[in-house]
Amino acid sequence: MYPQSLDLHSFQEGDWAYMDRLEEAREMVVEDPEILSGTPVIKGTRVPVHAIAASFEAGIPVDRILKSYPSVKEGQVELAAVYARAFPAPKRPPKLLSIVNTSK
Repeated sequence: MYPQSLDLHSFQEGDWAYMDRLEEAREMVVEDPEILSGTPVIKGTRVPVHAIAASFEAGIPVDRILKSYPSVKEGQVELAAVYARAFPAPKRPPKLLSIVNTSK
């Protein structure tokens, strides 16, 4: 037998909590052409948000990340990961191979 009803309240609460964190992360990030050519950085710093997120996702301890980036606050590390999951860094286009003209 299948259940007659399914309580989605806990799922909705999780979604709202995630959306709140995502909004907090978005407010923390600045994209300004005058700062690192528009690379998304943590507001008030010149620290690329994706660099912090990559370190966090790689399992580097937060205290070590904070020592490497003293202008970053502890709460910003996890928010950087939230931001990076929602807005991944653009991939670099592949390098074009130089083609040698051999038709001489």
